[in-house]
Amino acid sequence: MGHHTPPGAGNSGSSISTSELRQESENLLRVDQSLTQPSISYQGRTSASATNDNAARILISNVPRSALASETVSRMNQLLDNYEANTNTREDHTQQEQAEEGAFLDAVMRTQVMAQLQTFLTQKNLLRGTTLRQALADIWFTQYRRGGRQIASSGFEHVFVGELKGGKVSGFHSWLNFRKGETEGSLDYKGYMRHIDLNGKGSIVKARFEWLNQPKPVGSVFLGTTPELEMALYTLCFYSRPGSRCPIQLANNRLQIQTWTFTNRGKKVIGSAYPEI
Repeated sequence: MGHHTPPGAGNSGSSISTSELRQESENLLRVDQSLTQPSISYQGRTSASATNDNAARILISNVPRSALASETVSRMNQLLDNYEANTNTREDHTQQEQAEEGAFLDAVMRTQVMAQLQTFLTQKNLLRGTTLRQALADIWFTQYRRGGRQIASSGFEHVFVGELKGGKVSGFHSWLNFRKGETEGSLDYKGYMRHIDLNGKGSIVKARFEWLNQPKPVGSVFLGTTPELEMALYTLCFYSRPGSRCPIQLANNRLQIQTWTFTNRGKKVIGSAYPEI
């Protein structure tokens, strides 16, 4: 997948330099109102080809009530049960679910993180003819077919909730559904390959796990971060380096975010997005 032009964009953002992307991602982290952090227990190292379980305990525990009470976290938690995991099962996408998506986007738009992102994208002329809120609704919540015949996927479901496709876990790069799965017993963390710390504002782990009895041999997951920070970083990269690796920097850690674009009825939306560490 090469460089595609996302909705509302003139060029593919290639006029934005690596140093600008690193500075903007640090700016997003700086204005982020970080959550009180959960306990993270990385335990044993593993590899994508391993079959043993190198983590006897759960990864995420003791999530503070104040973190769960954060408006964007509580709104996102309401979205987690709105989706069919299997990419061949059609989504019903009820009016209530659409209202919950709207309430989540409203909450996200009230954050300093999204104000910072909106300023940057506007200055770079990447939000042509649309608002950031409308762009987020379009690129994250537009539903489409992912391989199967059914309209059963969206960028949000893939990245923040996770899906089952072809006997494996697909997507699943955010910690709130990870925590939900561990709490309910539907997710089994097997160990990590690498992790980086975001200086009190969360961390990122590259890990192996099983969800709904299907394997994820390797996947990177943001831990303890705010939904708005994750969504802002992915959206920044979707507009600046669509369909490719996007250089960012968080708490002096240089890493990349890979985005994949998906064309739905002539419009580019998010197929996937995740941190490469």
